[in-house]
Amino acid sequence: SKIMEKGDIGSTSALYVWNGFSVFWGSSFSTSPHKHDTLQLTFDIEKNFLVKDEKSEWTSYAAAIIRASHPHQLDSNGSMQLFFYLDKDSEIAKKLTAKYLSETDIGVINTSTLRILSNDFFKTLLASKSCEELFIKCHAVLTELVNVEYPKKRDERIDEAIAFITKSSDKNLRIKAIANHVCLSESRLRHLFKEQVGQPIQNFILWMKVVDSLSMVLKGNKLSDAAYSNGFWDISHMNKSYKALIGVNPADIAKQEDNIKIVSCTSMKNFFSIRTGLMTKLEDETPYKWIEINSK
Repeated sequence: SKIMEKGDIGSTSALYVWNGFSVFWGSSFSTSPHKHDTLQLTFDIEKNFLVKDEKSEWTSYAAAIIRASHPHQLDSNGSMQLFFYLDKDSEIAKKLTAKYLSETDIGVINTSTLRILSNDFFKTLLASKSCEELFIKCHAVLTELVNVEYPKKRDERIDEAIAFITKSSDKNLRIKAIANHVCLSESRLRHLFKEQVGQPIQNFILWMKVVDSLSMVLKGNKLSDAAYSNGFWDISHMNKSYKALIGVNPADIAKQEDNIKIVSCTSMKNFFSIRTGLMTKLEDETPYKWIEINSK
């Protein structure tokens, strides 16, 4: 992503990364033509931003969705934007793509459909004090756009598979080995994992490598150590994965830390396995209040 390169960085920038999902915000930038291997949603916090691609001229948006791997340019138009990047193979990304991008590569999101929004919603979202708080608010935005239902009770073997993956010292786990561990066939494990977590198991493993290695990079570890400790073949493989999923090479992380707040949210569960409760309108001035939050 050209957004993350020197010269394109705005006056206020931050990047948060979870397994399967990342959030970036910034202002005062204009990007070169670029693309992401993730589904992109962009929300303007103050007014409108501009987007163009090879087929269209600069167009003004308050909120837009851009197909994964679609080349485009973005101009912040003197405003501030919030960017969501989602695993393109996840259920929620596929539903968003089907709803908003059936006939186009850049779609309009009508912000009036976001019932959870007050005038200052995004500003309060950016003031979130923790990975979990920001994560829950962002997830609430996505689930207002599309309905994603998770099983009420997840299969214990899927929980066991996740625990096996996250606790294993072998970061190059083969899916067959995971399937054997939880007494499932490989095809059955793939099916159940996608169905109940909402993300393909191979994607889950790759995102976990990125998140965990990013945590090491932010702590000052050598890139080679971060790569090999988290199951990448080499630094080149890690670079390619970073560029595809979060739009920035790990080598650029240290260079940008003075300009961008970068957070690897390793303490959170997989993004697509969280369950958020309902929000209800209050009688007082507070637009909405969380009445139930459940994380699996």
